Amino acid sequence: MRKYIISHREGIDGLVLQDDAAIPELRGPTDIKIRIKYLSLNARDLQIVSNDYPAPHDVPQDCVPVSDGCGIVEAVGEEVTLFKVGDKVAPVFPQGHHYEEDLALRTLKRGLGGAIDGVAADYFVCDQEDAVHIPSNFDCLQGSTLPVGFTTAWSSLFSHHPRLQAGQTVLCLGTGGVSLCAAQIALSAGARVILTSSSQTKLDKVSKLLKEQLPPRAPQNAIQTIDYSKIDDWDVEARKLNGGKGVDIVIEIAGRATLARSIRSTKQGGLVAISGYMSDYKPIPDHLIQEDLAKVILYSAANVRGVFVCNREDFKTAVSALEMGGVKPIIDKVFKFEDLKEAYRYMEAGRHIGKVCIEL
Repeated sequence: MRKYIISHREGIDGLVLQDDAAIPELRGPTDIKIRIKYLSLNARDLQIVSNDYPAPHDVPQDCVPVSDGCGIVEAVGEEVTLFKVGDKVAPVFPQGHHYEEDLALRTLKRGLGGAIDGVAADYFVCDQEDAVHIPSNFDCLQGSTLPVGFTTAWSSLFSHHPRLQAGQTVLCLGTGGVSLCAAQIALSAGARVILTSSSQTKLDKVSKLLKEQLPPRAPQNAIQTIDYSKIDDWDVEARKLNGGKGVDIVIEIAGRATLARSIRSTKQGGLVAISGYMSDYKPIPDHLIQEDLAKVILYSAANVRGVFVCNREDFKTAVSALEMGGVKPIIDKVFKFEDLKEAYRYMEAGRHIGKVCIEL
């Protein structure tokens, strides 16, 4: 079979395609073998090959990259009861994260595409407990966007307290995978969203895509936007757009450069869900680095917490919600498997809106 390995972590050129790898066999009676059809990329994948991923574990030499994939079950062990040949499934990230609300260190050490081999290969074998059915109205391309992007969004909105309620407002930073997934889920749950970007073109495109999932009589302020290249005090603008009140939840993916403003955007008792630190890869003004976050958090009375992907059971709940709510992933571009490096470079350039995917 074909598979990629990470030969070194000095950049995207460390990705090496092997076309004569052995097809993995079932290891035990509860294993399933998945023929991977599509992958989707996350910031994590880029950080791993660039040696920028601050995980509390080593990345094995020649590790197979990519955490998110979807495919068709081709073989099942004799004791498998959850799946049958022909089912469309996505592996759980990380493997073994089944019930716990928070991600334990032992589970982090089973993260696909970084701690253990990922899914950038024609075949992937796992225990039946470490995969989920994708929504019945999704194809494998759409299913490949689920394991990190949608589960992180779901975890941010529903896996912790406070949880999103209909009629509330969610501030989503940026137009990447997690933020757009969260916006889609929030809208389907009857909440309002405010989107931010430094590109009005991106905001206009995203707004048009999101409006397609709104009911005909949705309020005018269901989707609002802030171009922070023109509005520096976007925290003040977010409160203004929300009727002068702090928003209920912030999807915080940028880190130090935006965290204080995200907190100030939030109401007392609201939630700032931190799932990224993308601003680390750009120069950050000194006044932002020196800001006293302890005081910002203290006097905001907001809940500020790190958020990872949800566990398998919440993943299954998210699948049911997506199936019933009619939400479909926003996919920017699909690359061929042999062009995986180009997909990484495209994502690195930040030109995408939504998910960057790869067809095997």
